[in-house]
Amino acid sequence: MRDRIVLAIVTFMACLNLSLAYAQMSVDERLAPGQPDAVMAHRSAVIGDTPENSLAWLQGAIDQGVDMVHINPQLTADDQYILMHDLTLNRMTDVERAFPDGPPNGPTREQRGGKDYVRDYTLDQIKQLRLVTGADATPHPIPTLQEALDLVDRRVLVVLGLKNYEIDSLAHALAGRQNQNVLLWDLYYSGTDQSKLRDASSATGIDVAVVLYRSRNYLADLEKIYGQIGDRLRLVSVSSARLTPEFLERLDALGLRLMISGFAGPEDSALVYRDDPSVWHAALEHGFAASTDRPDLLLEALGR
Repeated sequence: MRDRIVLAIVTFMACLNLSLAYAQMSVDERLAPGQPDAVMAHRSAVIGDTPENSLAWLQGAIDQGVDMVHINPQLTADDQYILMHDLTLNRMTDVERAFPDGPPNGPTREQRGGKDYVRDYTLDQIKQLRLVTGADATPHPIPTLQEALDLVDRRVLVVLGLKNYEIDSLAHALAGRQNQNVLLWDLYYSGTDQSKLRDASSATGIDVAVVLYRSRNYLADLEKIYGQIGDRLRLVSVSSARLTPEFLERLDALGLRLMISGFAGPEDSALVYRDDPSVWHAALEHGFAASTDRPDLLLEALGR
């Protein structure tokens, strides 16, 4: 009996130490060859009843055991960064209740086509709003980027899905922080200019992950985006539908890691609606990381 108790304690401590080791890893360490598959909670991931881009959502994702979280910093009227996916506040907040006439400093809601843009409100005004969700009656404030990074405290990797941002203000917001666990993240549309993303990486000292969005030729678009970003590019996200041996070989040659974007694809669909993890398992034979809307189910399927 005593031997079994000792074995259980040793096993528990080993698992605990492994978990803490992953939590303290930098991007370089976590993306290194030989590391286990990484699970990222996409910003729209179901984390209990918590709203996306909230501190409760972040904490819930960490508690589930994810390796990465995807959040969206956006600029306010006074050049502060808050978390919000949409360019407007209407879907996710009670802005129309709090400010029935629209932004106090203008332009009017009518002038903005009936919408309230994040960029039209100051941080103090946004702090008067609450995130809304149909399932959770808890009032969730809108966090700043600083509050989110403080909460994460390098326990997981943070992917900053860039929306409305400026290079100088982003560099200022991230200055003086330990950013070894952070990646800049953006969508790459075939043929688009990514010099702003490259310059943001240079100004912040933070490496880059990209989504080859709606790409019809992963290999051609990989060459184009790598030509613009260069060695700052670390992670490439695609859906599993158009993977080719040539694309995978080129990723390896460039030292890049592959993320499978399954949150709106067959991987999550099979897992959620058919309780079938085999589609995710097959996808992760090619990829290193998974972007999912159900990290709880995927972690369970991976034995974690």
